[in-house]
Amino acid sequence: MPENALGPLVLAGSGEYTPAMDIVDSFLLERVAGRAVVLIATSCAMEGEDVMTKWEQMGVAHFRGLGVEAVPVRIKDRDDADIAENAERIAEAGLVWFSGGSPVYLAQAFHETLAFHALEVANRRGAAVAGASGGLGVLNAHIPGNDTEGPTALGLAAPVRALAHFDRAEQRRPEFIERIVNSLQPGQMAIGVDEDTTVVWVDGEWRVMGHKRAVLFKGGERIPHHHGDVISDLPPPERASGR
Repeated sequence: MPENALGPLVLAGSGEYTPAMDIVDSFLLERVAGRAVVLIATSCAMEGEDVMTKWEQMGVAHFRGLGVEAVPVRIKDRDDADIAENAERIAEAGLVWFSGGSPVYLAQAFHETLAFHALEVANRRGAAVAGASGGLGVLNAHIPGNDTEGPTALGLAAPVRALAHFDRAEQRRPEFIERIVNSLQPGQMAIGVDEDTTVVWVDGEWRVMGHKRAVLFKGGERIPHHHGDVISDLPPPERASGR
């Protein structure tokens, strides 16, 4: 892998730990060559430890079905994210999956912690980082929130901002989509990612993988893409150039 080349980044609309992700996770497992799979449920920590356990168990069962023993790393808050042992497990992983919940909670729990530093280092060494829905809190570009102090996202995939559950939001919350698109900062681009669908940064390009659409917002247009498409108009992660 060239110097400063990033490992895969996975922006999922939803569907983590379900058969909808089999095609994506099988692809990622081939890329990471037997290294550990780590599952992180921080996004839903505010819903309680039982909910975190449910997601962790779903992930373990999902990857076992793919022939791999995945390991949950329980990070509830910033204190947990600053535990050296948790950071070490992330640093050694080949694939780190963030399940859904609150993206802002995840971003603020990981912001400037040992765990986030380990995640970035691991990605620069070729590890894949995947997030679905609230798990996008470590991947999306930050957009200032009117009611939010601190980061709303940590930007591993910046300047890209993915809109999760896009097909559902398009029908039920069009005003939310409009607000996010209108809040984009200079140089940022938005892409709507339908449920059970992903946009994956790999080998220097963004590809769509999954059952539905990814819809690029460009110059006032909404441009749909489907499984197997390369989205050439979506900018590369800023970190791909070493920044």
